[in-house]
Amino acid sequence: MRLIELAINESNTELARHYTTALNSRFAPHDIPIKITTHFIDRMGDPRNQEPITVSEIADFFSKLLIKRKKFLQDLPDGTSVMIVDLETDITVPFKKVNDTVIATTVMRGSMRQGTQRRVAI
Repeated sequence: MRLIELAINESNTELARHYTTALNSRFAPHDIPIKITTHFIDRMGDPRNQEPITVSEIADFFSKLLIKRKKFLQDLPDGTSVMIVDLETDITVPFKKVNDTVIATTVMRGSMRQGTQRRVAI
């Protein structure tokens, strides 16, 4: 299943489940289980983003993440939080590793990055 093919009129819970399944088909072979939260889905269209974050941008973000930071995610200690920033699109995704699963908790665009988590560029 590809992220681009997901239906627009599904509930956010269903979308989060589909995104998680689609991403795991790419990340699981690298021993990196991924989970997308419903808050992540809600936040894609938040008006605080300068413009809505598209499914295509999310697919590109995770492709870059796998290419450029696969080893970093594999070695991330359990209980650790980190913000991954795409310097081209200015999209930031905070991640937390819980029980060996990398959880994408939210997504944002622009200068809204706050917090004390380490920032890593892709």
